[in-house]
Amino acid sequence: CQVHFMRNVLTQVPKKQKGMVAALVRTVFNQDSRDEAISKGKKVSFDYNIYDIDKKMHPRKDDNGEEKVYIISPYQMVATNGFYYVICHNPDYDDASNMRIDRISNIKLLELNIKPKKSVKGLENGLDLPRHMAEHIYMYCGESINVKFRAERHILNDVFDWFGNDAEFSNANDKEVDVSVKVIDEAFFCWAVQYGTHIEVLEPTEIRERIKSAMKKICDKYK
Repeated sequence: CQVHFMRNVLTQVPKKQKGMVAALVRTVFNQDSRDEAISKGKKVSFDYNIYDIDKKMHPRKDDNGEEKVYIISPYQMVATNGFYYVICHNPDYDDASNMRIDRISNIKLLELNIKPKKSVKGLENGLDLPRHMAEHIYMYCGESINVKFRAERHILNDVFDWFGNDAEFSNANDKEVDVSVKVIDEAFFCWAVQYGTHIEVLEPTEIRERIKSAMKKICDKYK
């Protein structure tokens, strides 16, 4: 429910930011999800932070070295892999973005209406949350591509956990099966490296060659 979701989100943000993050959550939940053309939500601005070796978070910088202020249209809060994200439109990109809640600071509600979902690439027919989560493993953003890999059958539970029921299977035998999924290319690259001893990427060739190159670099480090 919204109350428990709010409580869990607020455990991940600094104390001084709890009030404004709570306002962001309310902004998202106050939207009329049944009407994709007209949204009651407002845009928000904030600093988006990264860690440094001092173990503290620091605002990201723009191309001029100045602290960058992000202005987004928030659509949905989600939890995955132990972290909370806001699915949103960031005007730096055409499609939807996923931004970590615990890396947001100095958040402000603006008197600007959010961008309608139907105007965002990939959300023209609304936000299909299960499909969005399956394509955006690790919550990477970008354009989804069609990928095919051969997997050992004993990791099928993991395949379903990561890619959901949209995964398609072919050429199965007792030990292996070919799996076809649609996924963000950078996210799949990370996943394929993680599961590298249990899968073989078949298509596309670009990802396959990139993984071969990455594995060679890894091996060279351990010579």
